[in-house]
Amino acid sequence: MSPTELSVSQIKGKRIFYLVFATITLLVLGLIYAWSIFAAPIGANYESYKPLLPQVFQVSMFAFCLSALGGAQLIKKTSAKLTIIVAAILMAVGFVLTAYGAGMGVWALFIFYGIFAGSGCGIAYNAIISLVNPWFPDRIGFCSGVQMMGFGISSLVFGSVANAMFGIMDWTAVFIIIAIVAFIIMVVLAFTVKPAPKDIAQKLGLSGAAATTKQSSTQQQGILTTRVFWLYSVWATIVIACGLTLIGTAGQGATLLGFDAGFAALLVGLVSTMNGIGRIINGSIFDKAGLLPVMLIAAAFAIGTMICLAAALALSIGFLYVVAAILVAFPYSAVPVMASAYARQRYGAAGFAKNLGIANCNIASAAVINIVIVAVLGSPAAANGPIIYGLLAGLAVVAFLVSFVFGKVYKNDLTTIAKELE
Repeated sequence: MSPTELSVSQIKGKRIFYLVFATITLLVLGLIYAWSIFAAPIGANYESYKPLLPQVFQVSMFAFCLSALGGAQLIKKTSAKLTIIVAAILMAVGFVLTAYGAGMGVWALFIFYGIFAGSGCGIAYNAIISLVNPWFPDRIGFCSGVQMMGFGISSLVFGSVANAMFGIMDWTAVFIIIAIVAFIIMVVLAFTVKPAPKDIAQKLGLSGAAATTKQSSTQQQGILTTRVFWLYSVWATIVIACGLTLIGTAGQGATLLGFDAGFAALLVGLVSTMNGIGRIINGSIFDKAGLLPVMLIAAAFAIGTMICLAAALALSIGFLYVVAAILVAFPYSAVPVMASAYARQRYGAAGFAKNLGIANCNIASAAVINIVIVAVLGSPAAANGPIIYGLLAGLAVVAFLVSFVFGKVYKNDLTTIAKELE
């Protein structure tokens, strides 16, 4: 039965099934965030790589968002199914080559894990969300939040499993297993999940903006030509930069403050848990209150957590570091959910995959900030950690102030769109 012939009950059943399946798949893809766990056995085997291991994570984030743009074009020219299969191949190849090629030099980690695995993850992420979100025209924020919850808690669910496996087998074998599992799940999803029917909103009995299939002239504006996008990007880039700085070095920071390797791995998992829970909370806030409250709350949390991390490292307060590290994930979790909800609400369904990819490019700009900071001041999990987190706290204040300007412009845009769709 084609999607257009489905009854309301069938649509509701399928969209729940697709959402669960997509969340499970993104749970696997989220292993890209477990780099601080993966870096431990790799650094133990290759001592000379240690200074550059945090940068591998930043490169993977850079590749993640840039590849989403290429993935959007592939979806447009072919299909989401083929795009996800291509992504599965890239990610699997990335993990396999990382396992077999790490001994060739640290550059192999940057290429195979950073670029290959990061790109496969980014392409699949964009394609899956673009495929599943249209099934939920009435709950965009919730749908995005649930899927991204899977992506966010991956380090806790599978990262902890991988860490345990490192104790009983070589890390290269673990990487091969990850490659096989990820490939199978992604390919099965590609052949299972179908595009939503174009009239799904009408079939669900929705009205107003959620039900319209029209695209207003304001929604048709190129995303890069709109003032609201650049204001959003300043906020998103800064909040992501705060989160990436901690996420990529959470385990090393805990070790620096005297915690053992087991607790360091647990902390990475707890950060991952907050990352996942925060995505549902932020998505629900968006559905009920809109984008601006989410942005203000996220920026306020970023300011507070960066100050606490700076104080924890300066004064060697382990408990404060742990609490702040976990809470950093809450503002970070707001950005990917808002990127999806914002791109759909402001620019409409047409070109959603492309607009989502562009919105997610803030991950790349944030990664660049982190790379520059590390190049100048060193790792956050080292002597200059307090200075780095203090600097990020100052940037978070900028994000908080920019949110107010964004809110005014965004409200005007939505008002204009509503009038054009009348």
